[in-house]
Amino acid sequence: MSRGRLTEQFTHCSLGLVVAPPGFGKTALLAQAAKAHPGPVTWYQALPGADQRELLTTLGYPADALAGSGQPGAAQQVSRRRDARDGGAVGRLVVIDDMHLLSAAARALVVRLGQLAPPHPRVLIGTRPAPGLSVAALEATSATVVNADALRFRSWEVEHLFPHLYDTALHPGIALPLVRATGGRAATLRLFARAVAARPDTGQERILADGMFGREYLEREVIAPLPDRLRRFLTETCLLSRLTADACHALTGRADSAEMLWSLAHEHGVLRADPDGRTYVAEPLLRECLRARLTGTLTDVELTRLRGRAAACAAAGDHQDPPPSAVRRRLGSADWPDPLRAVVAGTPDARLGRSVGRVTEGGPDSSAALLVQGIAAALTGDRTAGTTVRRALAEATDDALVALSGQLVRVALAVLAGGPAGPVPYPELQRIAYDAERLDLLWLSRAARCLLGLGPHPEDAGQPVVVLDECTRLGDAEGAALAALAVCLRSVRTGRPGIGELEEVVRRFRALGWGTLEAWGRAALAVVEAAHDLPDAGQRAAQAEAFARSAGVPGARALAMGAMALAAPDAASRAELQEAAWSTARSAQLPVAGLRSWLTALAAPAGPVGDGGAATGRPKSGGHPTTASGRVPGAQWVPGLTVRCLGGFEFTLAGREHDWAKLRPRAQAVLRLLAVRAGQAVHRDHLVLAFWDGVTTPSTLHNLQVTVSSLRSFLEPERSRGSSRLIARQGDSYRLVLAPGDVSDVAAFERAVRDGRRARAQQRLEEAADAFRIALDHYAGELLPEDGQAEWVVADRERLRREAANSAVALAEIRLAQSRPVEAVEAAERCLEVDGHRDAAWRVLIRACDAAGLAADSARARRGYSAMLASLGIPPSGGLSHPM
Repeated sequence: MSRGRLTEQFTHCSLGLVVAPPGFGKTALLAQAAKAHPGPVTWYQALPGADQRELLTTLGYPADALAGSGQPGAAQQVSRRRDARDGGAVGRLVVIDDMHLLSAAARALVVRLGQLAPPHPRVLIGTRPAPGLSVAALEATSATVVNADALRFRSWEVEHLFPHLYDTALHPGIALPLVRATGGRAATLRLFARAVAARPDTGQERILADGMFGREYLEREVIAPLPDRLRRFLTETCLLSRLTADACHALTGRADSAEMLWSLAHEHGVLRADPDGRTYVAEPLLRECLRARLTGTLTDVELTRLRGRAAACAAAGDHQDPPPSAVRRRLGSADWPDPLRAVVAGTPDARLGRSVGRVTEGGPDSSAALLVQGIAAALTGDRTAGTTVRRALAEATDDALVALSGQLVRVALAVLAGGPAGPVPYPELQRIAYDAERLDLLWLSRAARCLLGLGPHPEDAGQPVVVLDECTRLGDAEGAALAALAVCLRSVRTGRPGIGELEEVVRRFRALGWGTLEAWGRAALAVVEAAHDLPDAGQRAAQAEAFARSAGVPGARALAMGAMALAAPDAASRAELQEAAWSTARSAQLPVAGLRSWLTALAAPAGPVGDGGAATGRPKSGGHPTTASGRVPGAQWVPGLTVRCLGGFEFTLAGREHDWAKLRPRAQAVLRLLAVRAGQAVHRDHLVLAFWDGVTTPSTLHNLQVTVSSLRSFLEPERSRGSSRLIARQGDSYRLVLAPGDVSDVAAFERAVRDGRRARAQQRLEEAADAFRIALDHYAGELLPEDGQAEWVVADRERLRREAANSAVALAEIRLAQSRPVEAVEAAERCLEVDGHRDAAWRVLIRACDAAGLAADSARARRGYSAMLASLGIPPSGGLSHPM
């Protein structure tokens, strides 16, 4: 089963690790990564007792090249010769499986090989957790680590896995308890499939209940290899569902319980640590295996006595797993859907943060109420949504429901702000879906899965449709409506917006009374209809605008006005309506660039209309003649150039879809470099240094000219040779041209930073604050994350990150000086999102929290500041009070 989300993380890293206990599919993942590598691959299967000399010889190094105080220059020459012979520019990939079998010295050497810069090969390592292997330290050195939690199969993946790989259909509803019992471990899932195939007359539920299918494997591969003291401790404490040092100490009398738990979790991977760092759990199937061992070693009387002591220890510490119904009651999910439905429907009181009946027990200032306000702001198109959601997350320290819901809303906002081609944060969505499922918040898990389906990975492409079927089967009308919306969003992102799909979404929202989302659906539908010149498209766009205005959704109103511009019969009307759309968006503080990108995607003229029928050859209302393409002469609205490099690369020109697979990787990289410097001249020597190793020869200059020429032909195929409008040559330099109205997020970010600095130096503080806020709005993430650690992008990435952090600190200091501490808190938190080690941000955050009377936030900030200083080995400053 393809797991592209995981293997793609290794594409640009020099050192990757897959660290998990036995049976999680480490070797299978390494094999997939090796298969995807375009160059040569060396696979080394580690054996017990292999020394450093054998390892180096097997990998093609001289035996003394890198050991001790060898000669790195010679090793580099050997590596260059090897890569030139076997890998060329792509380079070799070295895969080392079962690294834990090597000696500590050999393991250290393997890690050192992976940390060498090119031309040394990239290294992927598969290993079990082992003493002395510090995963956190490796991550701090930019190693990419995939752990057991990432490898676990989720219930929706298991439902796909069994019929496609094991040719076994799971009974409805059994996937979730199967994943909970096995912990999503690939080996035990495979053993369950074998047991079902061997006992077809025995029900799957019964096979799962007796748990015999995985006991022998877990006993042999997980329990037996443990040291005796850990194995005894694990067996003695298996009657506790949730393990803490205090409970284990009370049960066994062992004073080293905390050390034992830590070792079992971090050095052997047998237990999983909860986020609090104090509670540990074992997967239920492993726990049952341990209890069977315990039953075989104790008499009935001893076992009864031990069970009584375990129950008393668990009750004293409240460490037992509550039943699912208790989880739901504790998290208040029974109360949550009512305010959620109200805010999605567009109820004004909910949008203002007042209670609808009863939002939460905490009142209108609670974290749940803040989250409701954030969702309401997001639905109307208000840019303050992200700030409100961040506040809700800061307040929701112990409320898992609000925390997970807030994280999902934050991710959804980032995906929508990124535009139709923006990235989808797979690891975070996977974690949200998994944690929500573990807490029986299945509706929240399904919502996260819908967002997973918006990305390019084939294993997730069908998730919105699968969730739609699930919700329909379960009678979840709200979930089905949101899943249908995700189906539409995926169609738009893939360049195939369908009228039939949008009409179905609008119908579902109307049936539920969700006026806010209906306004967005009607506006999007109007854009697609106008783009395809359907009859009465202008009238329907005007109706959508009126509906959005009455529903109080300015973002949808701006989108509907864009549809009216598309349907307008003359250029003057189009220009007037288009400017009105942008003005409406700016008044609602909605990013105009994001609105333009979605409008362009919805208006994509690709292929047939979809379920709504064909669109060619039909006149608009009013009888205007159409061209062969179905357009009124002169009525085509052509957006300009939009270039985004912050948070991910996006290049949109006149609404045209680009098939980047047709462009060579080096040409794509040249375009991205020019995009980072959009509007600026880039000397050819800089391009040669970045992509041709800095060697200026007639051959490399010719290659540069050919590359630029291919870029021009690719981006503007309709233009003749030498007439490119986009990429201009100025002497020995090249420039990506920005015409009036074109958008470059890097250029806009740098311009706003300059404006803010100038205004602050001239004591025009309000103008400076506005400029810094605009700069932070443009900074959607680090520069070109898809280019990894490529040398040509690292310096600019760090520079822009530093500018964003400086802007956030400056904004926080200005707002604090203006006695607006809440805004100062938000700006300081934004800085720490960009750079968690910025001392000035921690200090202004603490002062702002104190000034705003946010005692809990102030204490949390002080703890965070102290932890940051401690991580750097710096004692706490005496300038501020610290808990240390």
